[in-house]
Amino acid sequence: MSSLDQFASVFNAAAKPVYRHAEVEISKVLVITDLEEAQAKLYQQSIRNFLSVADRGADADWHTVPGKDFTTVHNLIQLVEKERPDVIATYRHLHSEAWRWPYSLGEHLDVLIQVTDSPVLLLPHPDRKGVPEHALNDTTHVMAVTDHLTGDDRLVHYAVRFTQENKTLILAHVEDEMVFSRYMDSISKIPEIDTDVARDAIMEQLLSEPRGYISSCTEVLEKERIKISIESSVTVGHQLDHFQGLLKEYQVDLMVMNSKDEDQLAMHGKAHPLAVELRSTPLLFL
Repeated sequence: MSSLDQFASVFNAAAKPVYRHAEVEISKVLVITDLEEAQAKLYQQSIRNFLSVADRGADADWHTVPGKDFTTVHNLIQLVEKERPDVIATYRHLHSEAWRWPYSLGEHLDVLIQVTDSPVLLLPHPDRKGVPEHALNDTTHVMAVTDHLTGDDRLVHYAVRFTQENKTLILAHVEDEMVFSRYMDSISKIPEIDTDVARDAIMEQLLSEPRGYISSCTEVLEKERIKISIESSVTVGHQLDHFQGLLKEYQVDLMVMNSKDEDQLAMHGKAHPLAVELRSTPLLFL
């Protein structure tokens, strides 16, 4: 058996993960602002209208934090630990003017997203101009993004939960083109392997796995009678460019992604660059 055949045998023998659906319960939403109390309440109502899916089934308990309730990161973490919300909704650069510069999330959010176990909904800053007309109205088009979709049931659970009934969920998987090219460059230096054949075989396997997983998502959700439409986007390319293209193509209302990595304290993979670049799109960090 050739080296390439051995590669193919290992790939094909790998178990194919199948999506297993689980409901996401949302009983408490914590809206964190740096606004005066009256403004904070108005802001909370606008976000509640946007996230009407959070009240699906039974109304969630919505609690609003005005700016006077915290100043430091430590204050904020204590407040969140006390409330123990199912979802946190907030925006960049709390208690700061730095939202005017597109380089970070601000000290409060940089820490909060990594410390809390609660998903964090990161919204455009209230003073930001140029937010698309469809933004913050509803969640008719939700997109889950990752470079490793296969088997990531939790990511899909939340994306499904935040998609409005009879609307669209896009499951997007992008293999990093530069990483793939670097691996193929190394393989090309192994004389026993036909590089062109290996490239096609490996690429086919890399893309077939997430495609198969998305198919299982569609089948399971149909069996569960969850009324949403699933769109698939599986490709190789520059991740940020591709995700930005999908945002425009589908007029995405909410993007869902992972923010934590077991191997590091810093934010997961592409999450931070996406958060910095996509300042006009609501992002749900898990």
